[in-house]
Amino acid sequence: MDTQTCLLQRRSVRQYRPDPIPDDILQEIMACALAAPSAVNQQHWHFVVVRSPEGMEKLRAIMSKVPEAFLPVLEKRFARNPQVIESTLRFLSTLGGAPVCVLAFFLRDDYPDRDGAMQSVSAAIENLLLAAWEKGLGSCWMSAPQRMGFGGEFQREFAPQAGEFVAAVTLGYPKAVPSMPPRREGRVVYI
Repeated sequence: MDTQTCLLQRRSVRQYRPDPIPDDILQEIMACALAAPSAVNQQHWHFVVVRSPEGMEKLRAIMSKVPEAFLPVLEKRFARNPQVIESTLRFLSTLGGAPVCVLAFFLRDDYPDRDGAMQSVSAAIENLLLAAWEKGLGSCWMSAPQRMGFGGEFQREFAPQAGEFVAAVTLGYPKAVPSMPPRREGRVVYI
């Protein structure tokens, strides 16, 4: 798959088949994540690939608290679309049946350039998403757990040696792939 096709066709997948992801494919995807550009080459990221049933159970236990905390945000944003609220809450609590979830952290939380570090971790997450799609896997980048204050629980449970929790990314073979949401006008200006 060429780069442009991958960029234009990738979607956030929220329903997965239970099929396991082979180790070699996971390793290739994570190698792509680690190849991302980073501010002053600090490679600010630390990833935890959760794939064991026990690890996924611990992860789901933390995630089960996120929907209630996130509900007011969803109600405000999707007041006229209750089906979006319902499906989002269901996804957050079940992870759509994903067999793998990648947790992204700052390697350290004391970088003097927090913005550069955040951008670097975000670039690595985007590489992960695109590499997964190219391999036939779906993914969904979740910021709600961090936004709702559950980062400390993820850090204590999965990466006490790392810095701040940034995001979680589900991975798996798609059961369903949504269509592209409409793109908003006026987001690019050429001068």
